[in-house]
Amino acid sequence: MGSQAVQYAVLGLIATRETGIHGYQLKREFDAIFGEFWALNYGQIYRLLDRLERAGLIEGRDEIQTGRPSRKVFLASEGGHLDFDGWLVRPPSTEPVALRDELTVKLHFLTEARVPEILALVRSQRAAYLQHLSRLTKRRTKLVARGDEAFVVDLLLRQVDMRVRTDLSWLDVVEEAVQQRFGRRAAGRSR
Repeated sequence: MGSQAVQYAVLGLIATRETGIHGYQLKREFDAIFGEFWALNYGQIYRLLDRLERAGLIEGRDEIQTGRPSRKVFLASEGGHLDFDGWLVRPPSTEPVALRDELTVKLHFLTEARVPEILALVRSQRAAYLQHLSRLTKRRTKLVARGDEAFVVDLLLRQVDMRVRTDLSWLDVVEEAVQQRFGRRAAGRSR
């Protein structure tokens, strides 16, 4: 998700709340919906809120709380609603998303002497993807069990699931190609 998409994700979460939302709640909701794609810490959330407020897209007001410090609650301005609504119907970028995969860079420098290490990295990456797939499955199962009307979150989780499965298939291709290029003998030294 690009920085513009993140900005509109945050603006959208604010715009859909008639009574406003404070930063901590915004972070929780952002993580629940988009956490599989994008991680924002509280500092990033508050910098983004500041930027949206300076742009006139949201307005912040102090909310007094009993027995606790006041907090700032954010509401979308009229301009924020218009900007968000316009963004919703604009076609997404036609530019492909850059693939920035560390393993791909390492493969570029592969030599026959390093085949065992590269295959160990492939296996390690496969294990990480399988763990991620397991977490996704559990999250989707909980979502369905709760009966939430989280249609879009379910679609997002399906997208992540498909991408992870594609990455797992790519790792199979990498392993087979390395073994074909450098011979099974070189690959066998890794076991």
